Amino acid sequence: MTPDLYGSQKKSDLPIFNRLTPRKHNRRIIIKRTFYSLIALLFLYTIYSRFIAGSGSNLAPPQVANEQPVTPPPDHELYKVTKDGVYKQTISDSPDADLSDLMQTEELYKENIDMYDLNDYQGSKDGGNKGDVVLFLMPLRNAEHVLPMAFYNLMNLTYDHSLIDIAFLVSDCSPNDRTLETVFEYSVALQNGTLVDLLKKEEEAKHSAQVRGTNDLYQQYMDPTYMESVRKAYSNPEHHPHYRAPFRSVSIFKKDFGQIIGQGFSDRHAVKVQGIRRKLMGRARNWLTSSALKPYHSWVYWRDVDIETCPGNVIEELMSHDYDVMVPNVWRPLPTFLGNEQPYDLNSWIESDAALDLAKTLQEDDVIVEGYAEYPTWRAHLAYIRDPNGNPREIIDLDGVGGVSILARAKIFRQGVHFPAFTFLNHAETEAFGKMAKKMGFRVGGLPHYTIWHIYEPSEDDLSKIAKMERKKRRRKGRS
Repeated sequence: MTPDLYGSQKKSDLPIFNRLTPRKHNRRIIIKRTFYSLIALLFLYTIYSRFIAGSGSNLAPPQVANEQPVTPPPDHELYKVTKDGVYKQTISDSPDADLSDLMQTEELYKENIDMYDLNDYQGSKDGGNKGDVVLFLMPLRNAEHVLPMAFYNLMNLTYDHSLIDIAFLVSDCSPNDRTLETVFEYSVALQNGTLVDLLKKEEEAKHSAQVRGTNDLYQQYMDPTYMESVRKAYSNPEHHPHYRAPFRSVSIFKKDFGQIIGQGFSDRHAVKVQGIRRKLMGRARNWLTSSALKPYHSWVYWRDVDIETCPGNVIEELMSHDYDVMVPNVWRPLPTFLGNEQPYDLNSWIESDAALDLAKTLQEDDVIVEGYAEYPTWRAHLAYIRDPNGNPREIIDLDGVGGVSILARAKIFRQGVHFPAFTFLNHAETEAFGKMAKKMGFRVGGLPHYTIWHIYEPSEDDLSKIAKMERKKRRRKGRS
């Protein structure tokens, strides 16, 4: 009986004083359950080891004894020029000799480590007297026919030749073009002081052959005054005492960038290809800069190959204004029936509100092409500000620059300014280079009254006009 602890007793109360113990299992059942559990564990282990762990081991890469890294073939060629010849620099595919025993020696450090204080290579406005080394960069493509003119202008530079490193980039030439071979020949002659004699000999041979092509006819329609100035520039070209002096170094790079746009005037200047062309040229310029620029360079001078006449002091003049980026004005001569002369480089300009508004209407990847009716920017162009009698020392701050002739401090490239091979603020290549330099706080300027002259390249329309005039001239001659 249950004690009456909480009141009167109920029939439902349990007899809490009865001993309640759990029912004991049969020993045989326990053994059976243990056996089945062991079988299940063995089965799971078999599945794991055969299918899961086994498949994971198959993914591991095979072990190769003494595996050596594979060196990809070089994508460019580099040639060094001396007075004795051209030497190709090769990249060794074999691993370097074991230098582990020498790694801590003072001799190894002296041979493999160069130390430069970049504060010593900031670029002075009086660089010639301060010993500033200039890196001269010139891209070349199917340029064989203008190389004599380009090398004459090289020798005519009055900046100390021993302070100029030259680097050519030959790229995307036609199969039968001989630009690379001609650069080899001229560069060796340049360094051993015989280039003037070689060029004069070639010119005499050309004149004696009396072979004139259709494109040469335009010379008969050029302004006689301009043609006389060109003749004087090249007939007796040794304009300063160090004209034949060798340069500090000459390097020739060969690398293609996939440029398939033609080199004719109409091909290169068609509006539909300008964006693509500018971006490819940006890639080439950036590659050459990064490949040729050394810590001891204070200035970088970019120069197009097809400049016809240019003052020999162009580097000193651009340098003397103490700007981070400086360009001259660039014009070109024209036949008399087209007005004698014309602004050539319209990529040097001052930004306008109209151009900024135009950019807001374009897609992010669209490139504004200056000088074309499709892109009315209404900018002030350096070329159109020119006064033939103006002060050649006058400076105008610019936003975009052209690539015909650019002098820039080397430090701006080290700090990240480059020629965008993509759309930057709706521009590419040199114009985007100017905008980027301004965005980064560097000074960009141009000289409106200091002019260099680009070679005249007849367009298809010009050649058609000249052909009509020639036929008319011959008919008149036949009647007389």
